Amino acid sequence: MGAIYDKIGTNYSSNRRTDSRIAKQIHRHLKHAKRILNIGAGTGSYEPNHIELVALEPSSKMIAQRKQDAHPTVQAFAEKLPFEDNSFTHAMAILSMHHWEDKKLAFHEINRVVSQRFVVLTWNPDAPPFWLTRDYFPEFHLTDQVIFPSVNELGNYFEKVEVSPLLIPDDCEDGFMAAYWKRPEAYLIEEIRQSISAFSKIEDPSRGLKQLGKDIASGKWEEKNQVILKEKKLDAGYVIINATVKNS
Repeated sequence: MGAIYDKIGTNYSSNRRTDSRIAKQIHRHLKHAKRILNIGAGTGSYEPNHIELVALEPSSKMIAQRKQDAHPTVQAFAEKLPFEDNSFTHAMAILSMHHWEDKKLAFHEINRVVSQRFVVLTWNPDAPPFWLTRDYFPEFHLTDQVIFPSVNELGNYFEKVEVSPLLIPDDCEDGFMAAYWKRPEAYLIEEIRQSISAFSKIEDPSRGLKQLGKDIASGKWEEKNQVILKEKKLDAGYVIINATVKNS
């Protein structure tokens, strides 16, 4: 079992930062937590400061980028959680489930070590593509439909699965794939792409990037996306899931 971010996690702490408006959307689901396990914690984005938390992260490169005063970290995988039963009231996962190799096993482990709720920021594979994956990288959308678990799949392992759309601000400070939905030129910057895992899964993105650059320069991109340019927030298919574990 490998850790993908040992290969692609360079400068992750600079490009993937907590956006306070997104944090607010996530944290309202964690307000009753007593002890949280953050699975696939990365460099620590969106971890509540005022609640006891243990970060679980398989990548040593990501752990090395965590701040010195960050919550304690355990290097391990979601499929084999090194904790006793009911060690946490809540688990959280921020855009990490699609990297788990055996989601079924990971879900069973979460039900074992968590007593109350599982709160997840993820992407809904039933959502339509947004302009980047629709017009320039359709392979991203096809791949994500396979690797992201569906809401129905989560319903097989958890109870009371509640789904809320994530609204992404047009000046989002985080750098996940749809964060730059109103700033298309950002995708032309290699350092930004290095912190978006989808780009690491294709050998040569130059064709899509070249077309995007041409469309930005000609005004075609703006013409095709006039509707969203009027918006301050966008629903790009990302969702916050708040589910009850089955052992409670």
